[in-house]
Amino acid sequence: MNLPTYIKDQDQNNFFEELTQTLTDGLSDNGWTIPQITMANLAIISPNMPDGTIYYVTDHAPPCWVGINNGTLVQFTTAAYP
Repeated sequence: MNLPTYIKDQDQNNFFEELTQTLTDGLSDNGWTIPQITMANLAIISPNMPDGTIYYVTDHAPPCWVGINNGTLVQFTTAAYP
């Protein structure tokens, strides 16, 4: 989720509209989106992230969900639903 972190211009309403839209798109009653990342970027940022962080690794074969547990990256196994 790409949250706006600053006001791009003097129109503060624009900032709040962008923030609200981003939050609505990423965190809503329709579910929430897990950040998509490449394996290279994951290797760079994962040491700085807390336990419980989840990512969707797009360039893994096949793409998969990965989380941080006790400081270690773990891959989630999946099965077809339902």
